[in-house]
Amino acid sequence: MGRLDEKVAAITGAGSGIGRATAKVFAQEGARLVLCDTRREYLDALMPTLHGRGHEFVVGDISLEPTAVEIARTAEEKFGRLDVLVGNVGLMFFKDITDVTVEEFDHLMAVNVRGMFLACKHAIPPMLRQKAGSIVLLSSGSAFRGQEFDGVSTFAYNLTKAAVRQLATSLATRYAKDGIRVNAVAPGVTRTNQIRHFMPDLSEAQQEAIFTAAASPTPLGRYADPEEIGRAILFLASADASFVTGATLSVDGGWLAR
Repeated sequence: MGRLDEKVAAITGAGSGIGRATAKVFAQEGARLVLCDTRREYLDALMPTLHGRGHEFVVGDISLEPTAVEIARTAEEKFGRLDVLVGNVGLMFFKDITDVTVEEFDHLMAVNVRGMFLACKHAIPPMLRQKAGSIVLLSSGSAFRGQEFDGVSTFAYNLTKAAVRQLATSLATRYAKDGIRVNAVAPGVTRTNQIRHFMPDLSEAQQEAIFTAAASPTPLGRYADPEEIGRAILFLASADASFVTGATLSVDGGWLAR
């Protein structure tokens, strides 16, 4: 039996990166999935690669409430329950505070924080009815420290990831008596395509050089593969972590230990 056998899991930002890797890991472990992403073509490409059958997807922006409503509705209507939520959506952002516009700040908050709030708001009621559930939110090692990228601050991104970590902590204490566990994962440098949001013309070789340089201070001496983060998420989502709630699991190759 898989560690998520017969469980129903919703994953936001499932079309690429850590979300995509987590979907594959969860499907291999027996979960039935409700996947969400803004880009249908990503989901169309992912679905045939998943183990098992009958997975569902929702195309939409999780920073908008109708999308969060639809995820929970799909899980209950198609599968009769919702056991796991993985809140994964998040944009990287680097710009000094003196240069950030209000519009940029509000957009980042909407995607990185409001999206997590909405996903949890609508996933929790089915879990309350079941008296059981597990929520895993993607924070970051950036939530714990100041940092710069090529001399430019990532303060706004750091702020959103600290908010996500606190959201997990607060929901964990509030809903522990209802059988709902809530935890966060704080990845370190992970080889995804996030950087292309800021540098769309980068070649693969240039991307590789950037990730390798960013990961160089990591004690393990490398960046993570998204599947390695997905397996940490699996642990927190599964019964293996039955006595773990309110925790933030650093999956960073020792980066924060420096």
